[in-house]
Amino acid sequence: MPVTISRRDYAAMYGPTTGDRIRLADTDLWIEVERDLTLYGEEVKFGGGKVIRDGMGQSQRSRAEGAVDTVITNALILDHTGIYKADVGLRDGRIAGIGKAGNPDIQPGVTIVVGPGTEAIAGEGRILTAGGIDSHIHFICPQQIEDALHSGITTLIGGGTGPAHGTLATTCTPGPWHIGRMLQAADAFPVNLMFAGKGNASRPAALEEQVLAGAACLKLHEDWGTTPAAIDCCLRVADAMDVQVMIHTDTLNESGFVEDTIRAIGGRTIHAFHTEGAGGGHAPDIIRICGEPHVLPASTNPTRPFTVNTVDEHLDMLMVCHHLDRRVPEDVAFAESRIRRETIAAEDILHDMGAFSIIGSDSQAMGRVGEVIIRTWQSAHKMKRQRGRLPEEQGANDNLRARRYVAKYTINPAIAHGIAHETGSVEAGKRADLVLWHPAFFGVKPEMVLIGGSIACAQMGDPNASIPTPQPVWSRPMWGAFGRSVNGGPSSSSARPRRRRMSAAGSAWPKRRSRCATPAESASGTCGSMMPCHGWRSIPKPMKCAPMARC
Repeated sequence: MPVTISRRDYAAMYGPTTGDRIRLADTDLWIEVERDLTLYGEEVKFGGGKVIRDGMGQSQRSRAEGAVDTVITNALILDHTGIYKADVGLRDGRIAGIGKAGNPDIQPGVTIVVGPGTEAIAGEGRILTAGGIDSHIHFICPQQIEDALHSGITTLIGGGTGPAHGTLATTCTPGPWHIGRMLQAADAFPVNLMFAGKGNASRPAALEEQVLAGAACLKLHEDWGTTPAAIDCCLRVADAMDVQVMIHTDTLNESGFVEDTIRAIGGRTIHAFHTEGAGGGHAPDIIRICGEPHVLPASTNPTRPFTVNTVDEHLDMLMVCHHLDRRVPEDVAFAESRIRRETIAAEDILHDMGAFSIIGSDSQAMGRVGEVIIRTWQSAHKMKRQRGRLPEEQGANDNLRARRYVAKYTINPAIAHGIAHETGSVEAGKRADLVLWHPAFFGVKPEMVLIGGSIACAQMGDPNASIPTPQPVWSRPMWGAFGRSVNGGPSSSSARPRRRRMSAAGSAWPKRRSRCATPAESASGTCGSMMPCHGWRSIPKPMKCAPMARC
């Protein structure tokens, strides 16, 4: 006999459903479930007396007959594609299906087969997002990876060789030898890593050998000389070898002004770091490049969002990161020219409009590797308070704004670097790099992080306790972060361009990491796929107290 239960009781048992609204942490942002792909009365749930049992929600089908490896039940998916409720099936480290899980022999509408070989993760009352992508990493110390992973970041894109002074200032892994060593080191970590070669050269040979050695992108940085000739040469190599270029332009305007840089780019696609300018770039007007059609504009998290303390901390950070000396007046003037309240404030609006597409960390080089996600959502909260609801929103929710901001650290950097076919969203066929959040701690403290379908870290209590929940509970590495599960299977990868071939220098370094191909979209005008821009003319005030933090 059919039974009707209250909406509150249903949400407590199976999680929110269509029309329910959920608050994101302590922000003013509310998301609403747009649709529910599970079937009322046929939901699957694991536990004593629950549905996923032999002959009930669990079928007799083997893995060879289509059963998935893992099912995440009744999760609320927050993705750039939408906000909806579904079961998610994982197989071979990828998302095998999103829809209705269960036993197709006795249940209707089953699209994800649960069998005896299927593990269950309870997604009821949890938010599921794609693993974050930090596309602005200085690989200064390997401990960064742990902080990033435990914040919900599963893919790191950048360069460096350790605490060398070149790495402290620039995101470059220069030369085939260093690239080979970093690729070897990458085998130890349960994350996806992409290394950027140094792009500052006026002739192509030295750039080509870095790409052949394993560089997945090239970085132009003013500290190595971002001249118009270097920009043009780097982009020519990138177009020929199918990799992305990231640029940090000339703050001092020694080799040209912003107009000269735009002219050197010549309408070719480029990922612009520090588009606002506090982190570097033509002073005072680098922000102009966000209006260029083939520039993919990005921010770093120390200026996100604009608060009463944002300006004060930047000068000290800049002096350290760029190897400057307070005793040299020119060094101080160089630093001060980059810190501008007006453009930092404008950055808030430009992100909310969709004009700026990406947020990264700039880890240990004027940015915090573990705060990409939290600062993204703090920015969204600030903009709702100061600008109100977006005019395109429908209903009593912030769904469009939530989708726009989650895209800034998931699908947008994936598109920019040509890996959107592999990661960056919760879609069938992509890698199962996923993050589960309790709504009260959304953006702050992931409950569980999966890399390639394996649990890499999770909130865990005292290992000596009789149950897993006693204090102290904190995010701890799990089985997916150890042994051959890290480098022996699909649980992590180092991206490689599709058309690239290993040179003798590159093949000299044995590597066990699985590789993913990078399609040509990384170098061919992808900004049209990103979230749209709308006109606005106002400068927001700095925020005095941010959510998702202690004030």
